[in-house]
Amino acid sequence: MHVSELTGYPGIGEKIAAKLVEHFGSEEQALEILNRRDVASLAEVPGISEKYAVSIIHQIIAHQDGVSIDDFLQTPEAMNVYERVIGLIRSYSHTQYSRSRISTYIPFPSAKADKIKATQALLKDYVALAGKLSREAALDSSLKKIRYLKRPANVQKSRDRAVFVDNKKDYEKILSLQIDRYMEVNMVSSPGELVDLARGYAQVLVVGSKLTGADYPEDLSLEFADNPGDLWWLVPEITISYFAVNKEPIEAAIESIRLIRSKSDFPICQYADDAKLSELSTELANISPDGELALGVDQELDRLKDILKRFNEVLQATLKKANADLSERMEKNTVTLKGSQLLNMFGSNTESLKSMLEKEVAKNYAEVVAEAKESMKNELQLKPFEMQHVDLIFKDEIVYPIEINYRGTESFRNAINRQLIKRSLDMKRASAKRLAKYESVCKDMIRDVLEFDTYYAIGLFSADYALRMPKMTKKAGVTITGGRNIFIGAQKAEPVSYAVGTKTPETKGERIVLLSGVNSGGKTTMLDMLAQIIVLSHMGFPVPADSAEIGLTDQLLTSANPKEP
Repeated sequence: MHVSELTGYPGIGEKIAAKLVEHFGSEEQALEILNRRDVASLAEVPGISEKYAVSIIHQIIAHQDGVSIDDFLQTPEAMNVYERVIGLIRSYSHTQYSRSRISTYIPFPSAKADKIKATQALLKDYVALAGKLSREAALDSSLKKIRYLKRPANVQKSRDRAVFVDNKKDYEKILSLQIDRYMEVNMVSSPGELVDLARGYAQVLVVGSKLTGADYPEDLSLEFADNPGDLWWLVPEITISYFAVNKEPIEAAIESIRLIRSKSDFPICQYADDAKLSELSTELANISPDGELALGVDQELDRLKDILKRFNEVLQATLKKANADLSERMEKNTVTLKGSQLLNMFGSNTESLKSMLEKEVAKNYAEVVAEAKESMKNELQLKPFEMQHVDLIFKDEIVYPIEINYRGTESFRNAINRQLIKRSLDMKRASAKRLAKYESVCKDMIRDVLEFDTYYAIGLFSADYALRMPKMTKKAGVTITGGRNIFIGAQKAEPVSYAVGTKTPETKGERIVLLSGVNSGGKTTMLDMLAQIIVLSHMGFPVPADSAEIGLTDQLLTSANPKEP
């Protein structure tokens, strides 16, 4: 039955509906979660526990299929058997999604035989696959890392870049994209206002065409765009940070898919072939978990980062060496004074003497400073055009100890930082453009691998307990060969063959059977086994028996008190 609004489902009132809309962003998204029977996502809503989420999904199943879990499991004991079976299967899950999803499977009555058969058909390949991969530790490890993709909760706002907009329409659009979380967004109305505001940033993107014709100072780094354009171009950090925060689950999904493909011909995520997975892996390797480009992606980017990181250290070491060199040179130097020059020291003409001494020192000073600049060039791997800023660091005036022009150091840092931001932006745009085309693929891939884990867990459970898919028939009765009680452990259980309501060499088709025997003779254990087989078979799952033919039934009533494992 189609439902177009949340309150159309039983168990969801106005308050719960409002919570779902607030959490998932829209009523459509919330409905999708419910229709997908996604208990894990539902349980993340504040105020909704996993148990309550399972209850909601069970009510939705009853609404959609016309059958509730209570219709089949008529007694508390029958419900207890079901819950313990589900608990066992859940223990094989690798993800919270799978654990929660398994709880949505319920036994169906005979009127829903088509659903039972559909589940049997779905699980057939997974049971076979689990038999091949049940001891694949690498796959288990990868699956445990998979979760739904999420948007970054905390982002670092840039202080070096800003977006200026010259019209209200684009300004409101940019704000709707939440770009102001990543950098300042301002409205500007004139070239003068743009220049004044842009002074505070190393890189400014101007959106709109009203201010493009003006002349702007050369020391401003302005980039003009007619419209906001693609998000990856405007603010590539949004795309990159999304993939950075989801790097581990995406890489785990890729690894899981590769392992499954390498060990079997199981068709998984066929929309993402090996070439796409390889390209996506390469792009993910280029970004760090903090949303930056990884070291080694671009040599020029690494060079600029290294300059800013080591600049103070290199400058201080260079200055120390330069002063030591100048002192050593001057200690080896001698100055000869004529008698008249010596007498001038006691007269008023001391400036001429100072001038003469400066000439004596100037050569040594110039050579030492030149060597210091060359040393910085080599140590920081500076390019020729960057040396003009190094020239400003050392003062032309001869002083000892040699002094630094701190305006020059600031100019140098700003020049390198502008290069770094521009280079980083170009590289991030290229990376974001390539990653953006994989966003929907990654969402589908994660969803499908999570779904895979659900059925794979059932397959692993089946492999561990040597379960077999039963034959479901419209004929009344049950025939079991080599049945086992899974509650007492696969190793301890002794196989039992049993038939009720069907003719076998040992039975006449009796539909009512009286069990008798001494205490601890196995009566309750066998009844548990029958209940387990009835529950599992009517869920469409394999059962603990070498073979089983199960007549479809509408209810399970049991008053036996199942033993604890």
